[in-house]
Amino acid sequence: MQSGEKTLVVGLGKSGMAVCALLLSRGAAVAATDLRARSEFNGALNDIEDAGCSLRVGSHRIEDFVNADRIVVSPGIPLDIEPLREARSRGIAIMGELEWSWRQVSLPVIAVTGTNGKTTTTALIGEMLKQAGRKPFVGGNIGTPLSQWIFSGEQADTLVLEVSSFQLDTADTFRPDIGVLLNVTEDHLDRYENFKAYTDSKMSLFRRQNCENFAVISADDPIGKNRSRQIPGKVLYFSHSDPVSNARVDGPVIKVEVPGTGNFEISLEKTRLPGLHNRENIMAASLAAACAGVRAEAIQAAVDGFDGFAHRVQWVRNWKGIDFYDDSKATNVGAVVKALEGFDRPVLLLLGGRDKLGAYEPLLAPLASRGKGVFVFGEAGPRIYAELSGKVPAALYPDLGSAFRAAVSGASPGDVVLLSPACASFDQYQSYAHRGDHFKKMATELV
Repeated sequence: MQSGEKTLVVGLGKSGMAVCALLLSRGAAVAATDLRARSEFNGALNDIEDAGCSLRVGSHRIEDFVNADRIVVSPGIPLDIEPLREARSRGIAIMGELEWSWRQVSLPVIAVTGTNGKTTTTALIGEMLKQAGRKPFVGGNIGTPLSQWIFSGEQADTLVLEVSSFQLDTADTFRPDIGVLLNVTEDHLDRYENFKAYTDSKMSLFRRQNCENFAVISADDPIGKNRSRQIPGKVLYFSHSDPVSNARVDGPVIKVEVPGTGNFEISLEKTRLPGLHNRENIMAASLAAACAGVRAEAIQAAVDGFDGFAHRVQWVRNWKGIDFYDDSKATNVGAVVKALEGFDRPVLLLLGGRDKLGAYEPLLAPLASRGKGVFVFGEAGPRIYAELSGKVPAALYPDLGSAFRAAVSGASPGDVVLLSPACASFDQYQSYAHRGDHFKKMATELV
C-alpha cells in the first residue's frame, strides 16, 4: 500500500467495518459506501468516521468508485452492480476482504469451503491444532474476519479460515497451504448465473495451489471428485465407503492414512456430533489436521470434546416424547438432506423462508423414508408447496409460528420436529440465528 493511495470499501457489514478500521490504523485514505441508511447502523459508523473515514451511505456514487485506486468489496455485495462494472472497465483493482487481508500476513493457511459443514469443520480443525499445542486463529466467514484479527494485534501460528464462494469470487491470488472442499450442492442460485458458475467458484479455492499444497476432497461428492483431477496440489480423499480413500468410516472408527505421516484410527464412540454429515466433517478435519502435522492423540481429544454449534441440528428439548431440533443454519436443500439422513425416526419438517431458487426435488427421497409431514412457510412457501405437495404430506402456512403449532399438533411420542428450512431467513427474520432462536423459544415454552 503506497502513500496517498485511496481505498474504497464497499459494504459496511462486519468485514467491511474491519477493513476500514485496519486501513485507517495504518494511515490510509479510506472512503466507504453502503446502500443502507445511516439510521440502520445504530451508531456503529461513529468510530471509523472519527478515525477519518469518508462515508457515503444510502446510495452508491459512481464517482466514488472510479476515483479510487483500490476497491475492497464485502462478501454480500453483488459483483455486477453498475459502479463496480464501471470501475472494472477502467482497470481499478477490485478485491474482497479475504484477499486483501491474506496479503497482509505470512502464516500457514488452512481454508475450508463447501456448501454445507464449513463452520463445524473449520472450528474442529482449530480445536485439533489447539490440542496439539498450536495457537491458531479461527475465523474468516465465521466469527472474526481476518482483517479484524490483524487489527487486534493478536498472535497466531496458523490461520484456519472458513471461506465462502462469495469470498473466493474476489480472491484472485489467495492460496491455502491446505484447502478443504466438503461438498457442492445447489445454493445461492439467486446470485450465480447457473450451478456451474457456483461450482467454479468453490473449485477456485485450489486454482493457485502448487505441488507442495494439500487438497482435501470428498470422494462421495461427484462434483468435487470429478474435478479434483484439475487440482495441482496433493489430493487426499475422505469417504463413507470408498475403501481406498485416505479417511473412511469403518464401524465405530475412522481410519486415516496420510502419506508421510503413517496410519491411525479415530474413535467415534465419544463424539457429540450426531449424523452422517458430521462423520464427513470429522474425516475432513482429521485429514487437514494430519496434513498440518497434528498427531492422532490431539485429533482424538478434539473429536471427543467438541460440542458443535447452535442452529446446526442442535437438540433443543424433549416434550411429551417429541424431540425438537434447531437446524436453522440449513439454508439450502443439500443441508436439509443431510439433516434428514441423520434421523432414523419420523420427522415433521419445518421448511421455508426466502427462496434461493434451487430445486426442492432432492428432498423427496429422504422424506419418503422418514418424513411424517412437511410444514411449509414464508416467502418461498408457495413454490416449495407446489413442488412437494402430492408427493409427500405437505401443508402451507404464512409463517414459522403457525407452521410450528401445526407440526406440534401432528407429532407423536418418538417423533422429531425439525426446523431445517432450506431457505434464507431474511423474509421474516434478521438472520438464521434469529429464526432459530424463535424456534427454540416456541419449543421451550411448550407446557
